[in-house]
Amino acid sequence: MKENTMADQKPEKYIYRTKFPALMAEGASERDVLQDQDDFLGDLWYKPAHTGPDKFGNLCFRRKGTTKMIDKFVSLRDRIKIDHLLLRYDRYRFDQYFSPNVYARPSRKVGGVLITRLGWCDVDKADPFAFDPKPSVVWETSPGRTQALWFWDRPHTPAQASAFSKSLTYRHGGDKGGSAANKLLRLPGSFNHKPEYDRPFIPLVHFDPRPITVRPKLLTGHNGAHAAEPEALDMNPHAHERLNVLKKYRSKLDASTRSLIRHNRAQASDRSSRIFAMVAGLHEAGATLDEIASVIWSSPYFRDKYGDDINALETEVSRIITRMGVAQ
Repeated sequence: MKENTMADQKPEKYIYRTKFPALMAEGASERDVLQDQDDFLGDLWYKPAHTGPDKFGNLCFRRKGTTKMIDKFVSLRDRIKIDHLLLRYDRYRFDQYFSPNVYARPSRKVGGVLITRLGWCDVDKADPFAFDPKPSVVWETSPGRTQALWFWDRPHTPAQASAFSKSLTYRHGGDKGGSAANKLLRLPGSFNHKPEYDRPFIPLVHFDPRPITVRPKLLTGHNGAHAAEPEALDMNPHAHERLNVLKKYRSKLDASTRSLIRHNRAQASDRSSRIFAMVAGLHEAGATLDEIASVIWSSPYFRDKYGDDINALETEVSRIITRMGVAQ
């Protein structure tokens, strides 16, 4: 008799779970946490909404005390062991992140996101259960802050799903910079290693697998409901030193932009305009994406506003460069 392969067994025989007790509160065994994290991601990534022979899930890790993000992609053609990666980049030494959506290739660009049944939101300090419709999944990322997912009853294109996610965020008070389809979220069951939080456990507080049949009303007018999120561009914020980039383009930058790049602490409350000025100035001077990202990532104006959110960096730089292109 022919022995069944992993490809024969998955995802047709994947058994979806609706309860993850090891993710609900700190204290479960490491084996149980890894199993529940593996199954939680499996429930998201193996749902039959995706087309094409090749599909990839994305995990991202950052060693505590550093800013470097380590991207890892897993092929979903077979039922791989996600927990092997979670064990290698364990939650005690690393912040653990995941992208809820699935990709057509191992690259976390918006253009590679496949159709999705999900909505997503960095709820931040807002009340997740005041959102309409209420979320399917909620977890606490730090004291008083949460993230959430919505299980729609049918799939949408990445642009449509982003528009619904953006509407949820704008209408109910979430983080407005996080509706791109390649959004990274913290993984339930892991730890938040930001020093100010004293490493809190990230508990799953709500999970309801029932498909949601209603959608949030899309935004209109000045909120830009009909515009899709700008495609995130490939960039490496660790490729260059900030002052080396300044030295290279110094002659092409105005005095104000040069001064902003040199600042080691934020000297103005309007951080968004300072970020825009640096990105715009460097872009016009001919700096590469890696050079721009390296300057902005280490700038106090970005760090004070977004912390070490790599997704916010990609979104901000992409948005500003896209806006400049439209203006031109």
